[in-house]
Amino acid sequence: MSRRLASLRHCTVLAMSNLLNANVDSGLMHSIGLGYHKDLQTRATFMEVLTKILQQGTEFDTLAETVLADRFERLVELVTMMGDQGELPIAMALANVVPCSQWDELARVLVTLFDSRHLLYQLLWNMFSKEVELADSMQTLFRGNSLASKIMTFCFKVYGATYLQKLLEPLLRTVITSPEWQHVSFEVDPTRLEPTESLEENQRSLLQMTDKFFQAIINSSSEFPPQLRSVCHCLYQVVSQRFPQNSIGAVGSAMFLRFINPAIVSPYEAGILDKKPPPRIERGLKLMSKILQSIANHVLFTKEEHMRPFNDFVKSNFDAARRFFLDIASDCPASDTVNHSLSFISDGNVLALHRLLWNNQEKIGQYLSSNRDHKAVGRRPFDKMATLLAYLGPPEHKPVADTHWSSLNLTSSKFEEFMTRHQVHEKEEFKALKTLNIFYQAGTSKVGNPVFYYIARR
Repeated sequence: MSRRLASLRHCTVLAMSNLLNANVDSGLMHSIGLGYHKDLQTRATFMEVLTKILQQGTEFDTLAETVLADRFERLVELVTMMGDQGELPIAMALANVVPCSQWDELARVLVTLFDSRHLLYQLLWNMFSKEVELADSMQTLFRGNSLASKIMTFCFKVYGATYLQKLLEPLLRTVITSPEWQHVSFEVDPTRLEPTESLEENQRSLLQMTDKFFQAIINSSSEFPPQLRSVCHCLYQVVSQRFPQNSIGAVGSAMFLRFINPAIVSPYEAGILDKKPPPRIERGLKLMSKILQSIANHVLFTKEEHMRPFNDFVKSNFDAARRFFLDIASDCPASDTVNHSLSFISDGNVLALHRLLWNNQEKIGQYLSSNRDHKAVGRRPFDKMATLLAYLGPPEHKPVADTHWSSLNLTSSKFEEFMTRHQVHEKEEFKALKTLNIFYQAGTSKVGNPVFYYIARR
């Protein structure tokens, strides 16, 4: 009898060991309490099961991953941490020490992280304030490739893609395909005219096209994305503190320079058209963008002689443009009413943040020590960051060329831009599919590869 009981006990322990080994994370979560059971025999049996699991060579990779994920989460929280006066000590220190060659990446990372925490407005306020503080005059604001300009451009690109597509595609297709525009020339520079062309006729055509686009733009305020209203409102408020006489002009100038005109001049590159417009149309779009930018800047043409005939049109639209800019910049939507389309954070952005902080942690410490706001902030944020980075260790260096995916150019930023542009997260099909958990990733294999699960029966 005792031999049978011993055999039964052995088989039970072996079966439990195999079951736990098959799904060690979930199994341990439900059975770890047995190791603290008041019955010593139950506790001893569980320890025997655990010993057998370890003897089988079970790797607790995913448990380590949980700790790692928690540390990355704390790193994100630290970077997005806001002080009592609205300051962002780590984020602003990082912005001031990262080399300009990495500003595009930093802009993407910061916007994504802060938007995921519903703190994008605070990031913009700090970045824009720094830009305005360093500006020599109103005319130089956001004209260079500063980090603040790149952050603004990234916001326009990600949050405004759908708006631009809806606004510009019908206008562009009409100009390209409509019979009435088929043989129209927009060239207004006398030195570039063809012998058969009429300067006056070309000027009328350019004015007609420009007016069509301009009216569509200023009548689109109801369609203007709420995220970009926040960007424009923040810019308006920050500039008003130093240049109150024409702060709304900064909004209009930046919006056309960084957002609307690049899409008009290069609609194919902006993803609005599936092929490049004909050269004569491209020339017309370029000339039109100059007129629109002059309206936005509230200035007349003086240097380019062939553009002076359009000054009456430019001047007549100053007030209409100003009303449009005030409309999109005067009110800031509440955070809870804005669709935070970047509310997911890809591993690529978190790993990029880790690398940027690791490579610049000494400079960040020096910046915080010498910064005039150091007394208000103190060393605590930096000490926390240094401790977290020490736990995480140096970032992994995996050259893209070593993977067979490199030729596909599947960067995380392109994926996020695609998801945002098509508003996938708002589609009912996506929401329904997500709730089914048909396809998901969890844990890694013994060789360190991510494991993906596809449950067909669901």
